[in-house]
Amino acid sequence: MSLSPPAVRLAQRKEQRIAARVLTDAFVDEAGLNYWLKQGREKEQARRKFFDGAVRGMVSPKRALWLAHADRTPVGAAIWLPAGVAAFDFSPLQQFLMTPLMLSIAGVAGMRRAFEVGDALAARHPAEAHAHLVFLGVAPTAQGRGVGSAILKETLADVDAQSLPAYLETTTERNAALYQRHGFETTDIFDLPGVRFWTMLRPAR
Repeated sequence: MSLSPPAVRLAQRKEQRIAARVLTDAFVDEAGLNYWLKQGREKEQARRKFFDGAVRGMVSPKRALWLAHADRTPVGAAIWLPAGVAAFDFSPLQQFLMTPLMLSIAGVAGMRRAFEVGDALAARHPAEAHAHLVFLGVAPTAQGRGVGSAILKETLADVDAQSLPAYLETTTERNAALYQRHGFETTDIFDLPGVRFWTMLRPAR
């Protein structure tokens, strides 16, 4: 079945649940999340609870949430952070209040691995002001049909209008190749048990 060119725009508040569902389905086999989220019978619920929180502001209350639709169907979503805003940067009190959620989706061992990932990524984060693509996901039925490129084209136009570099992390070589086609350059590659990370930066335009 052919897919009409997707329309990409900022999501409305009432569409948060739609975006969460798209990201939940898109990241079912993503090694970076699977490294620390609960697996087995609890995997689906853990990932869904994580993205329900992520689209509502767990990544950051200042996040920008984007949606892609084709043929009136949601086919992709992305979460961007503006310059000067760090992902998961919360006060000790906020971290304490989030502990029950984190335990429910990761468990104690998973939380330790999540902090391990966070520390490794923080050490490689660019110091210069930049926009940060935290998540970009495409619905499984729409993958390989240009949805990711459409989202990148639209959202990077917004970044370019601010003359900012753009930064991201990914865990698949295929995605790294996609981002390279849109101007991102690999700044580092590192491994944790069972997962490889690419960090990538696109110079300001």
